[in-house]
Amino acid sequence: MNTDQKAAMGKRLINPDAREDIVRYINLKLAAMGLPYYEDEGKEFLNIANDLIQSHQEMKRLLHDHLCPADLRIQNFINKEFADVIDIETVQLPRKTFILDRYGLARELSLPVNGDDFKSDLVESYRIQQGVLHNPLHDRRTTKGAFHVAEGGLPIAADKKSSPKAAFAKILKVALE
Repeated sequence: MNTDQKAAMGKRLINPDAREDIVRYINLKLAAMGLPYYEDEGKEFLNIANDLIQSHQEMKRLLHDHLCPADLRIQNFINKEFADVIDIETVQLPRKTFILDRYGLARELSLPVNGDDFKSDLVESYRIQQGVLHNPLHDRRTTKGAFHVAEGGLPIAADKKSSPKAAFAKILKVALE
């Protein structure tokens, strides 16, 4: 099946009205977060929802330091686990996140808003009935000889490489920034 056939199949399988609603919803969420959004779609809708967006932004500002229970448990683990190797104040979970709280958001965010496929030097992606198919140029699912485990916890298997806990903490800090 060639690229045109895959794109055509994706267009037939996804209800265009449902996609438009999802794009509007994504735009609303992005605007409420103060992030750029797809301007060709639903600009009038965002103008109508401006008061709601401002109210949401004020609520987010007031609750900026609040973490949901799952994130709080993760943050407490990070604080406890790495307190001896890095300044724990600098390793913080992101407070500004895009929450996938509606069916279809991840699928819609996986491809350009005005297309059913994406191609780069590293991956080719297509919209299909089950969602989005990602074909990486190089399959890197193997962990043989390249899987590192941070020291300080359970014993490390012989086929894995150990890395210092401080190195992992620094990598985590950069990843969370």
